[in-house]
Amino acid sequence: MEKKKGIKKIIIGIVIVILIFLGLIFFMAFKELQEEDILKQEIVNYSNKDFATDDFSIEVKTTGDRAYIEEAVKKYYKSLSDSIKAINNHLNDEELTNILTLNSLRNDSPNYIKSHELINNTKNKVTKELENISSLCEEETIKNLIDKDKLSDSEYYYEFYLDLMYTKKDLELLNATKKEMETLSTKFNEFLDKVDEILTFLETNANYIEYTDTNINFANDSLLDEYNTLVNDLTILANNMTNKESDI
Repeated sequence: MEKKKGIKKIIIGIVIVILIFLGLIFFMAFKELQEEDILKQEIVNYSNKDFATDDFSIEVKTTGDRAYIEEAVKKYYKSLSDSIKAINNHLNDEELTNILTLNSLRNDSPNYIKSHELINNTKNKVTKELENISSLCEEETIKNLIDKDKLSDSEYYYEFYLDLMYTKKDLELLNATKKEMETLSTKFNEFLDKVDEILTFLETNANYIEYTDTNINFANDSLLDEYNTLVNDLTILANNMTNKESDI
């Protein structure tokens, strides 16, 4: 009788251990599924943010392979946002927006050294940010954003990542964004080149120009007409560029 009771206790103990083990397995599976849902939602939240104005600070809310993916994706979106914000800052820089004002031209005449330098520096900075955005929109950048060797379950979670970031819709959007960045880069450089052309025109004809408190006076109508033509060309380029900016 005592022997049967002992066997019964052992069986009960084994059953309890098995139940605990199964419970842990189910708990871990539930936790992983829960974290996958959190990861999906975090990526959706980041992709829906306004790149030009929203905060893209990185806070990782998952663990393990999911945390690695989450951090990589958030860093990706942050890099994209940082470049767009940098471009907007450069385009709205007070010195640049006032570069052709009467006061700025008068103070920097007759050689406009400061203005020429500002144009060159701005062009380099914006081009760098546009190149970064274009690179981030490359399909290979998305595919290589995650290093499979850093994943414990590489095949499953890499495919999981691609399902989130490498869909047909994503690729179409990235391709459209890349083309838009290339167009914006071209328009922006044309705009700055035209500003530089105006400055060069004023510099070349410095002996025939007089600055007053309220106006620029040219020695003859021919120079005035040429100046007005350059300014009108610049206005057209500025309008085209502004339309592209609004799509970012």
